[in-house]
This record gives sequence, C-alpha cells and structure tokens, in this order.
Amino acid sequence: MTRVIIIRHGETEWNLQARYQGQENSPLTARGVAQAEAVAGRLAGLPLDAIISSDLQRAVDTADLIAARHPQTPRFSDERLRERDFGKLTAMTRAEALEKYPEEEKSYLSHDPDYRIPGGESLRDVYDRTAAALDEWAARYEGKTVCIVTHGGVLGQFLRYVLGIPLNHRRAYKFVNCAFTEFTCEDGRWLLHTWGDTHHLTELGAEDDIR
Repeated sequence: MTRVIIIRHGETEWNLQARYQGQENSPLTARGVAQAEAVAGRLAGLPLDAIISSDLQRAVDTADLIAARHPQTPRFSDERLRERDFGKLTAMTRAEALEKYPEEEKSYLSHDPDYRIPGGESLRDVYDRTAAALDEWAARYEGKTVCIVTHGGVLGQFLRYVLGIPLNHRRAYKFVNCAFTEFTCEDGRWLLHTWGDTHHLTELGAEDDIR
C-alpha cells in the first residue's frame, strides 16, 4: 500500500488579501511560516520516502521546512502540482475581478469545468495534469510513503479524482493552509483516509481560501 500525504502551503500575503494567486508568487506570512513549521513537526516522526512540491515558491518554502526534518529524504518539485492558472484574473480580489472583468469572473464562478479563463486554465486542464501527477508519483514510490506539498485547488482535484466527484459539482469541503490530508493507493485503487486535519494548527488558527 502506498501512502500519499498531502499538505497545502502555508498562508501567504495574498491569502490574507483574498487575491487569486494562481501561478504567481506571494510570500508566506509569519503565520504561514509558523503553520509550515507546525506541520513539519507533525511529520518529523513519520518516515518519508520522498518529498514532492509544486515549483511555486509558497509550496517550495513550505516543503523546505518539512524537508529540514528529513535530511536524507529525496526532494523533488513538479510543475504539474501548480495551482490553477487564473490568467487575467491573477492578483485580483473577486470584487476587483467583477468590476474589471465581469463576464470572465461570472464564467469562472459558474463552475463550468471547460471554461478556460483568458490567459489561464480550465478546471479540466488542472484536473488532468494533477491526477496524472498523483498517479505517477504513487507508482514511482509504490508501497512507500510520500509527502506532496501543493495548493488548495490541486487538493480539490485530488479529492474529485479519488472519490469520483464530477468536475461541475461545487465544493462542499474546506481547504486550510498546512492541513494534513492522506490518501492511500493499493492495486490501483485510491482511498481517502484523512481530510484536512488541523490539530497541529490549533494555536495558529486557519483560513479556508483556495486561491
């Protein structure tokens, strides 16, 4: 059985401002660093065979703090684990997007899985690349335990893939910075074991924002 532990990056400045981060970089806040250190502490006693992150800086910085507790564990980055590219909506709040690009923002909020934001990606684009990455890393480390550090939107696609949730269904689950999620895979069958556990973050607080 392969264990895949998924961690969302720590809180960023743009998380606080509720901006679409997409594939741009926004630094971790002081609380984001503390969140990453807290989840690193939780994982410190768990043998990890690989640590893989998105190549975006907020995920890299979070993964680096985890990797510091596992100095012998191979460390990788994978651009397929990036957040959705929000194209022309990137760096905007929803209010700003509705004012400047009302049709694009409304189309995005319609949850049409095939709507591609101008200059960006559709939900299906993200689903296809992230599901492929999840399967490939699990196959590469079959029977072992890996940690993936990624983004809220990617976590959502992993959940859809594992549970068979249609892409056009609105989410009914929370994403929290540096929460602990675990999937397992055996004989090609994926199972969800833990979703968004935050007991290691009790003193830090948490936010639910997928941008």
